[in-house]
Amino acid sequence: MSDKGVHLSANARSPNSLKAPQKGMALIAAMVTVLVVALLASSALWIQSNRFEVESSQRQRNQALWLLTGALDWSRVILREDARSSTTDTLVEPWAVPLQEAKLSSFIRAQSNASGSTASDNTQDEALTEQVFLSGQVTDVQSKLNFYNLFLAANVSLSNLNPVSVTAINAGTPAPESNTPSSGLGANNASASNASVSNSTTSAAQGVAMSFIRLFQVLQLPVNELEAVNAQLKILAQSQNANRKGGNPLTSSSALAMNGSGPLMPQRFEQLTWLGLSESSVRQLLAHATWVPYSTAVNLNTATTEVIYAQLLGLDYADAQRLVKARENKPWQSMEQFKQSLSSQSKPITYNESTVQLSSRLFEVRGQLRMGQTTITEKSLLLRDNSTVQIVWRDRGAALRFLDGKVP
Repeated sequence: MSDKGVHLSANARSPNSLKAPQKGMALIAAMVTVLVVALLASSALWIQSNRFEVESSQRQRNQALWLLTGALDWSRVILREDARSSTTDTLVEPWAVPLQEAKLSSFIRAQSNASGSTASDNTQDEALTEQVFLSGQVTDVQSKLNFYNLFLAANVSLSNLNPVSVTAINAGTPAPESNTPSSGLGANNASASNASVSNSTTSAAQGVAMSFIRLFQVLQLPVNELEAVNAQLKILAQSQNANRKGGNPLTSSSALAMNGSGPLMPQRFEQLTWLGLSESSVRQLLAHATWVPYSTAVNLNTATTEVIYAQLLGLDYADAQRLVKARENKPWQSMEQFKQSLSSQSKPITYNESTVQLSSRLFEVRGQLRMGQTTITEKSLLLRDNSTVQIVWRDRGAALRFLDGKVP
């Protein structure tokens, strides 16, 4: 009887002993289910948050681009009105005043006061405009030497020119010279250079080349880089002329560049590094030189001291500084006034009248808009023809970081 009782008690305990593992498996399955649901929910939340950030950033960028477009149109209006009120362009005119970073709300508020609307009418916009900051500047492109003019005068050999001999001496101190002069620009060519400078019939092409040499020397840039650029521009000019005359299409500049046997025509100033300029030279030349696909004359009312010195052959650097100082007090309103200001010079000054003027048609507009975490910088080239101001090109974003010195 006792054995039978033990057997029955063992059978009675077996169902309970089987339920314990089943409960554990159910608990594990529930925890895994909760974990999977949590992972799916967090993944969906992350995707939704990411999409929201992308859409918000894209919306801010689109709004910023529209605001920059409006600012560019505003610049066009200023330049158009300036053309109607004046025949010369100087640095004391409204377009030349840079716009320091300011809240967009200040412009909206000024417009509201002018139109007579109340503050409640613009409540919806004020919250956004308080977070938007706008800055910009209009620069006269014709205040700089244009490398495209050197391309048009590419048949001139720089080795035959030596403006060092016409560099004047101020108080016994010579004007700055290149720290790495080219062998073709040494003192051996001094007599030939003196003859070419003293000759009032100096060709425009020679004048352009000599202006660039003088600019490189006064900025203490290696003149051999200028010779390299000029050599590449000669290749481009020869291939372009051959293409115009119906020559072999395989000798065009684009075809030569694709084959690796020739340079590619630059479209922007910073692309002159393709032709032999170093990045450091490009940055030093930013305020004094440019590349635009037009034959341009230098505006003497807006040119820098270095550009005036380079453009007026035979002028001392100190005299160029005095001219700029006098121009600040009273800008030249006619070429006769400018010539009178040169009458006090003891040495003859040579320049081609077709390469200098007192007005401008090409302007560069740079604007920057900051909205929250979005910052967009844009640069545009404007062509003013009488009362019409056209947009030649617009660049924004990464293309401008090089010019700001943010690229090593």
